Amino acid sequence: MAPIVRRARPGVIVLLPTPDEPARELGRLHPAERALATSLPPVRQREWIGGRLALRHALREQALDRDEPLLRDDRGAPQLPAGALGSITHKGAWVAALAAPHQPGWALGIDLEAARPPRVDLSARVLTDRELGALAGLAGDERGRAVTLRFSIKEAIYKAIDPRVRRYVGFREVEVDVHPGGLAVARIVDDRLRGELGPVALELEWTELEGHWLCTAVARGG
Repeated sequence: MAPIVRRARPGVIVLLPTPDEPARELGRLHPAERALATSLPPVRQREWIGGRLALRHALREQALDRDEPLLRDDRGAPQLPAGALGSITHKGAWVAALAAPHQPGWALGIDLEAARPPRVDLSARVLTDRELGALAGLAGDERGRAVTLRFSIKEAIYKAIDPRVRRYVGFREVEVDVHPGGLAVARIVDDRLRGELGPVALELEWTELEGHWLCTAVARGG
């Protein structure tokens, strides 16, 4: 299947099927990427190879590919060429990457989740009391899908803010209002996190694609 390429603010998203036979894809990787990939367990190898292929494609779409290895930093995020921003996500049969030109003080996050109710109700763990109240009128699959959408948006946010805070951020430290048309608004509700981030603006987008929520976050600030 050909890559699915979508424009996003501020860059481009590439969605790819996770490789069925990752060994056949190793030759498409930079030698340093190949060495890292072959050290991973089989399931993780499939995700890692697919993610790098998607990220490389997204960088090329933006004329940002420098033929450098896209390895990983000490937080597990992809190491990117000078002048580029990017993020990777994977879920089941799909991987996706977001890439954009570097902007001072900016960071990106992307997340992919199945657009269906979770197998176990996660709402009390991932939603604030205010968010739970906003879903009070929903039931069944509609409520479950609303929960997984908010979970995915928060995952994208946490990837975008991780370079600033460099720690695990709890799901209830941020709350999200979801709006029609693929937009959302986030509020930092935890005092510690607010102090760590300082004056940061979060721009959020979401869409449903191939049975998945595909969510992006841009963190902009000093």
